[in-house]
Amino acid sequence: MREGIRDTLVFDMKDLRHEDFKAFEVLVPAASLGLVYEEAEFTEPLSCAVRLFRQGNDTIYVAADIETKISVECRRCINPFEVDITTTLELLFAVGSESLEQREADERYYDGEILDISEDVRQEVILEVPVWSLCSEMCKGLCSHCGAELNFEACACETTDESTVLDSNPFSVLSKILENN
Repeated sequence: MREGIRDTLVFDMKDLRHEDFKAFEVLVPAASLGLVYEEAEFTEPLSCAVRLFRQGNDTIYVAADIETKISVECRRCINPFEVDITTTLELLFAVGSESLEQREADERYYDGEILDISEDVRQEVILEVPVWSLCSEMCKGLCSHCGAELNFEACACETTDESTVLDSNPFSVLSKILENN
């Protein structure tokens, strides 16, 4: 049974008491999950297809497909572009206390009434945000001297004279020191 579109990743388990399976469509703003970055802007809410499966009386298996889009800046040419984020989450929740000292890293607990997967979804999406984003593997970036975008124009600074290139390089002093020794 599929529910209407929801705006929260918090589920009332009373809805699943007499059923073994329920599916939900969830649209949740990234900011409501604390997903706010300087380097990436979420251009769409997170779209989550969440499936809850009852396993026994107290155990719930959660499967979620998560999609969103972010706008990032290319690290070479500094132009903005969009990146599709797609990930899958699979967790098993059991009724219990989160304060158990014997708790394993992959175990999840809920109180038997309310199941909240917000933090799990947030962490999964964080792992998918690119750390070093490039608009293309072939991106040539900007000229370090004049700032020309090398993807679209030739740079007047480019030269094949090795001594000119070495003199413009901040590490050229090191090569001169090595030559003198």
